[in-house]
This record gives sequence, C-alpha cells and structure tokens, in this order.
Amino acid sequence: MKKPHEGRLGEESTHLLVPDQAFELCDRARAQEQGGALEEALRLYRDALALGSMDQPGEFEADVLRWIGTVLRQLGNLAESEDHYRRSLALAEEVGYLGGQAHAVNCIAIIAHTRGEMDQAVTQYRRAVRLASIAGDLRLTGMLEQNLGVLANVRGDLDGALVRYFASLRSFEDAKDDEGVSWVLNNLGMLHTDMGSFEKAQEFLSRGLSIAKRRGDLHMEGLFELNLAELFNSQERWEEADQHCRRSLEIAEERGDPLRRAEALKQRSILERGQGRLDSAGSNLLEAARLAGEGQDKLLGAEVFRELGEVQFQAGDLAQAEASWIQALEGFQELGAVLDARAVKERLTQINP
Repeated sequence: MKKPHEGRLGEESTHLLVPDQAFELCDRARAQEQGGALEEALRLYRDALALGSMDQPGEFEADVLRWIGTVLRQLGNLAESEDHYRRSLALAEEVGYLGGQAHAVNCIAIIAHTRGEMDQAVTQYRRAVRLASIAGDLRLTGMLEQNLGVLANVRGDLDGALVRYFASLRSFEDAKDDEGVSWVLNNLGMLHTDMGSFEKAQEFLSRGLSIAKRRGDLHMEGLFELNLAELFNSQERWEEADQHCRRSLEIAEERGDPLRRAEALKQRSILERGQGRLDSAGSNLLEAARLAGEGQDKLLGAEVFRELGEVQFQAGDLAQAEASWIQALEGFQELGAVLDARAVKERLTQINP
C-alpha cells in the first residue's frame, strides 16, 4: 500500500515555558506509538497537552495537537483527527509558527488524500511545500515530494512518481534520516511491484523492512510486511505471501489499526482465491470493505471491491461480480486512478462484451 507521511516536528524546538514533564510525556508517547500501543500513546499525548505551557499556548501545543491527530488517524477516526490537525494549524498561525503550519497543512492534505478528495489534497500539499520552503524545512520538503509522488502514482503517472520518489530518497539519505528513507523505500517497492519489476521491488521492500526492524518502528514494519505479501501474491508465490500476510495481520491487530487490518485481509483474500478457497476469501473481503468504509479510505474500498469481484467471478456469480466491479470502477474514477479504472473496465467487458 502506497502511503503518504506526515513526519514529526518540534522535538528540537525550544519551548522555555513548557514543563520538563510535558516533554518527558511526549517522549514516552512517541515510544508507545512506535511500538504499536496507540491507545497508551494517545493518553500520554493528552496528558502532555494538559500540562502545556505555563503561559499562553504556543508551538508545543500546536505540535502535540498534531501528534494526537496522527494517532487518531491510525486508529481510524478521521473526523476527530482532522479536527486536531485544524486546531494545530490555527494555533501555529496565531503564534507565527511556520514549521508547525507546514506540517499541519501536510496532515490535512493526508486526510483529503485518504478520503479521495485528490484535488483538495494537491492544493494542500502545494501549500505545505510553500510553507516548508519559507520555514527552511528540508526534511518536510523531501517528505512532501514523496507525498506528491504517491498522488502521481495513484493517478497513473508512474514516471512522475518515480522522479518524485527518488528526489525524496536523496533528500532523506543526505540528511541521514533512516525513518524518511524507510517511507520512500516502501513506496518505491510498491511502484516497482505495479510496474512488474519484482526483483527491484523486493530489494526496496527488504531494505526498508530491515530499517524498520532496526528502529523498532512497528507501524512501518507492518506496512513492509503487507507490501511484501502483495509482491509475492503478484507472483503467485503463495507460501511466502502467506508468511508476510500473517505477520502484517498480527501487527495490525497488535496496534489496533483497522485500516491496516483491512489491507492485510485484502491480501489474505488474494492468496486464498489463488488457492481456490473462495468462501474464506469472500468473507475476508466483506470484513475489509466494512473496515475501509468506517475508516473513510476510498482507495482501499475500491481495491477491496475489485478483489471481491474477482472472487465472485471465479465462483461463477457474474451478476454479483459485475456489481462489485461497477462499485470499484466508480471509486477509482472518482479518485482519478486511471490505471486501476482501466483494468476494472477490461474485467467488466468479460461479462458484457
């Protein structure tokens, strides 16, 4: 799954009026978040926010509001997540905190991206690029290059995506930023899977997985496991796909991350379909569709219905397959995902030539 990222900001900032205990709580929260304990991370961030500055709210509060928003997004609560991002942006604007503004706008763009509001996402990403440039935030600039690459990838501009991903990778490697490098390696791996360059894809994903494990970053470890499952599914290497799919499900459940669980269930269904276990594949896809709908992830929802159509087609239920593919097509067209839409149209012609 190709994912945009929001990164972090504020750890090196100087907030003289903020109690040391508030920073300690944030450090603990980040460790819990990285380790997959999202509810505990949320509690600690909220405790830190309650301590706050001894004077007026400022940069620290803007950062913590944004971090809370990110944990809420990982828990599947997009509405409350967006509310925290917008509160963070308003506070950053009030105190003239340019870096905080840039990061908050990037996060708001990610919400639009997740919901399938692609034009709005592009507008917000470009606004964030401008703010990051004014703030002199090279790390965020590199991250935004990657996020724009994700959008290009979804819209079928694979060459444009590749250019942006490699520009982003160079920025993170120059900064010796292993976390950022892992983000781009994930998307490069998925892009090469889409292009059928399986050996190169495995190289990128395996390298990224090693970085995530070394850093103890369970969130990224789960994404790499998921995308390795997709890579091996693409090659009908079912045993290897199964191993990575099991691990991605374990991580999603450990973290309480419903959207990653939906993605893992989708990959599980693909290998089950490949092995002829159609009833189990269909059940997993229906659960994945429910989770994607609740999480307002339109791209994932369209992908799930495309796979559900494949299961129904293989089972000989052509009417249901047609209905699922039409729903998937509508989703891909709304998102501007031209390559995915084209592939679904080709499948529909097999039912109605």
